[in-house]
Amino acid sequence: MPTPAKQKTIDELNDVFSRAKSCVLAHYHGISAENMASLRAHMRARAVDFRVIKNALAQKAAKNTPLEVLENDFKGPVSILVSFDDAVAPAKALSDFAKSGAAKSPEVVTGVVEGKQVNAAQLKALADLPSKEVLISQMLSVMNGPTTNFVGVFSSLLRKLVGTLDAIKDKKAQG
Repeated sequence: MPTPAKQKTIDELNDVFSRAKSCVLAHYHGISAENMASLRAHMRARAVDFRVIKNALAQKAAKNTPLEVLENDFKGPVSILVSFDDAVAPAKALSDFAKSGAAKSPEVVTGVVEGKQVNAAQLKALADLPSKEVLISQMLSVMNGPTTNFVGVFSSLLRKLVGTLDAIKDKKAQG
């Protein structure tokens, strides 16, 4: 039976895990305290909750939450990154931190996105996707293409019609 303090931590983590839209587990072994502080600041700036928690507490807290599938992955020095708004934010934030020139960055183990477990390679693929705004603008430009082409073809036909009518008018005026 956990102590009241540990039970409070488990209940708090259970609430966090229940509200999480996505989560990434990463090994932080070998990261200096200075790099860990910059990592925490980096995650905070991107609205990603970064925690280092005891594996036994995390396993108990994950019960009856979307993160329950990770129950067996809480092994070794593992940290957890949680996002409540953006499903790809933790993966993108870790990728950005690794690209920022940090001496060592956490090694992604696994994660959960929208209730489904994903492996490290899938998380890397998600991190490499363009932002939501860029994807929407790309989609809109693709949808706008046929309309633009239609307008171009239609105006070309009208120009040809007007040119033909002008030629007929000029021919009738001469003859």
